[in-house]
Amino acid sequence: MSVLTTAHAPESDVVSLPFDRAKWQEWLIDHTDDANWRPDEWDGEHWLFTGDPDKAETAIWRCNSAGCHVAVRATRHLCRSCYEQFLESGLSREEFTKVGRRALVRSLPGSRPPCSVKRDGVRCALEAATLGACTPHYSQWRHHFTSGQTQLPLDDWLRAHAEPRPPGRACQVGACAGSAPGRIPLCNYHRERWRRHRVEIGMKDAADEDLAVWAAVQHPCLTGFQFSLIALPHLLRHELLYALVERDKQRPTISPVAMRLVVRGLAGVDSIAALTDKKLADLGYLDRNCEAHWNDVVHLVRGAFDRFCGIDPLDKPVWELSDLGLRSRTRSGVRTAARRLDVTKIRQEWLRQLLADWVKEATPENTAFRRAYESCVVASRALSRRPGGGEDPSALKVTDTDAVVTEIRDQGRKDGTGPLFSASRNELLTSFCQLLDFGRRLQILDHLATGFARHPHHKIPYEDSSEDMAGKAIPEVVITQLDATTDLIGVGLAYGKFPPEVVQAMMRTVYILLRDTGRRPWEVRWPRTDCLEADGSEYVLIWDNHKSRRNKRRLEISRETAFAIQAWLEIRKTLKNPARSRTFLFPAASSHAYDACIESDTVGKMLRSWVDSLPTRAQGGPGDRSGHAGRRVRHPQHHRSDRLLPVRRRRHPHQARCDARRRAAPYRRSVRGAAQGPRRSPASGPSRSHRPSQEHLR
Repeated sequence: MSVLTTAHAPESDVVSLPFDRAKWQEWLIDHTDDANWRPDEWDGEHWLFTGDPDKAETAIWRCNSAGCHVAVRATRHLCRSCYEQFLESGLSREEFTKVGRRALVRSLPGSRPPCSVKRDGVRCALEAATLGACTPHYSQWRHHFTSGQTQLPLDDWLRAHAEPRPPGRACQVGACAGSAPGRIPLCNYHRERWRRHRVEIGMKDAADEDLAVWAAVQHPCLTGFQFSLIALPHLLRHELLYALVERDKQRPTISPVAMRLVVRGLAGVDSIAALTDKKLADLGYLDRNCEAHWNDVVHLVRGAFDRFCGIDPLDKPVWELSDLGLRSRTRSGVRTAARRLDVTKIRQEWLRQLLADWVKEATPENTAFRRAYESCVVASRALSRRPGGGEDPSALKVTDTDAVVTEIRDQGRKDGTGPLFSASRNELLTSFCQLLDFGRRLQILDHLATGFARHPHHKIPYEDSSEDMAGKAIPEVVITQLDATTDLIGVGLAYGKFPPEVVQAMMRTVYILLRDTGRRPWEVRWPRTDCLEADGSEYVLIWDNHKSRRNKRRLEISRETAFAIQAWLEIRKTLKNPARSRTFLFPAASSHAYDACIESDTVGKMLRSWVDSLPTRAQGGPGDRSGHAGRRVRHPQHHRSDRLLPVRRRRHPHQARCDARRRAAPYRRSVRGAAQGPRRSPASGPSRSHRPSQEHLR
């Protein structure tokens, strides 16, 4: 068995699908822009990635102990050796990170100090390997010592008998900084690996060609900052490289440790595109970070393979949403989160094809697509119960439309707690009718019956749910209990590189704004750093009403709320925030967050974890602690009377001027009508102008 066969085709039970591998590899090379991908970290010649811990795009950090260069997977963490030394030191963590130093730090080939042998001003050019001696000198002393030729210790023998050696040859393995001290052109690390490989395959007499073939697929001694693809088959290398380059365009964060685990798990695999679904399911990883990297790689490679084969992702029975090009709030502007959608729930072929054509032509936003898909599922369920099952679009009638509207009108929530809000049901009905109009407008549904359309009686009555809001509000007694435990907010919650005390202060300010202003959680997270204005002893909060699209709204707040905002602003000045978050009151956790401010999910997670940690529950409070979400904290202030917040309401001067114009408008219209004379209308008869009433002028 040759070395090449052993390195590239290990025996396995992987079942591969047949396809033209040469053309697939050419397609990957043509569509991979690896020359411009992380030029400071990626070595394309040797297929080696060396992560820079100072870059935010690389999820790797140095050990927090002084003088330690070992890689760790989280910021401000200690490596295992330093952590064990920290436990034995008796120092606090802050003191140890400043003065603590590992007694022994592992060095890499090419970075070790030179051999201690020195004679007549000439020093041994080889690097030290054991007890300050290079490998040849240490082996020579050990041979003399075990054979009884000398009784001198190593240091004395080196000074008395050892002669300096010339520099060794460079190691034959690419990107290896070590030197070869002997006749084999390998450093100590790779020479040992070469010996183990020969023993494993039973090779006794190795030729230079065998060594060259083996060295060509070997990686250097890797640190925690590195991973290498050179040991993988050529096709698999290009698949992984293509996936990493494309992944950086969607979520530019890569973990070298996770990628090393991915590479290790691909032993015996020659192509990801050739793997069956069963084999892909078996290639699971216990590490969540590694699992996320692996899922992204599989998704990107399989999507590229479909494009290589000319397969439209919309022709599949199961759609991968990240392949549809849906617009989203991500940095790339398209949806990147992977999710598979079973479109066979839409039983009518013409309706499935209509939805696919709409996605191709309109490139909808992610929320609009979800609404259109749900409306199609509900309509398909209603049509399937009609005579003919709705399979023939030309045979549909007004009664079929009635059945669809009735089904949407009775649509309930997914958790089964009750019907959908009337606004949500109206959105479903509107989305379905707009989809039909789209098909008719583009002549996709020329064969659809004209009677199958929305008619004036197809309405969903509006239901005012404001009366139920007060019931959702947390009782005042529970608010009092929460106020007494605000020191527990944010405890144990990680938020980027923020210190724990800063996270608690920020979350406490978020809770105070939710409690005292009655704004929505989405609106509380968006204020800017200049959101607070003072007018004497009164304060005004400037906020944006995103729901009504009315920005720069002004809300008078209490002094206590204003003082809480000012206290957080003083703390915020001491932080190193992402550049895109510099104007936001509550900055994002990192520069890679979707938004430049804190996420709503983070606020909800904070509230739930805080309530779950409370020791007791107030009398009369809600039984389900998970219900203390941001909106429920908002409702008490939103519905309580004005006497609970002793703040005098006053209008902004601009609002006062607008109100004055609005009150004087009837008078201006009457004066203008008197000056122009009466107007006559054939339908309504003579018009009469009148002076404004006293009520209008007030």
